[in-house]
Amino acid sequence: RTDSYGGSLENRARLLLEVIDAVRVAAPTTPVMVRFSATDWAEGGWGVADTATVAAWAAQRGAVFIDISSGGLVAHQQVIAGPGYQVPFAREVRELAGVPVSAVGMIATGAQAEEVLASGAADAVMAAREWLRDPHFALRAATELDVDIDYWPAQYERARLMQTR
Repeated sequence: RTDSYGGSLENRARLLLEVIDAVRVAAPTTPVMVRFSATDWAEGGWGVADTATVAAWAAQRGAVFIDISSGGLVAHQQVIAGPGYQVPFAREVRELAGVPVSAVGMIATGAQAEEVLASGAADAVMAAREWLRDPHFALRAATELDVDIDYWPAQYERARLMQTR
C-alpha cells in the first residue's frame, strides 16, 4: 500500500489505533482487548518486535489487554506447532511492551495453563480450541488441579460423583 495505511509500521498500525480511539469515544468504560498474531511465521515478515511495539501503542490508546497468537496471515507460513508453542511470543511481548497479555497455543490441561501463569509468561491463558473439543475443560482443569469448585451445572451432578482425583 502506498496510502497513509501502508508502508511504515506507524502507518500499518494506524487503522488499529483509530479503531481503539473510536471505541474509547463510543464506549469509554468498556475494556478493549486486542488480539495480535505475534509472527506470521514467514521469512522477513511480521515479527514479535513489531507486535510488541504496536501492542505498546495500543495500550497507550486504551487497550487494556493483549491476546497473543501467531500465524494464519500468509499462505507460505511455516508454523512449528506443539503444546504451548505460542507461549514464548506472549512472554516476549509482555516483557518488551510492558502490557498484560494472554497466551494461547495447544494449552490443553490445567497443569499446563497453571505453568504458563506461574512462570510469568502471561497474565491469562486462552484455550478456545480446547473448549470446543471439551466444553467441560474448566471443570476438568479444576479437578486436575485439586481446586474445589462450588458450581456444577445441575444436569452434570451425577458426573461429579464419578470424578477421579
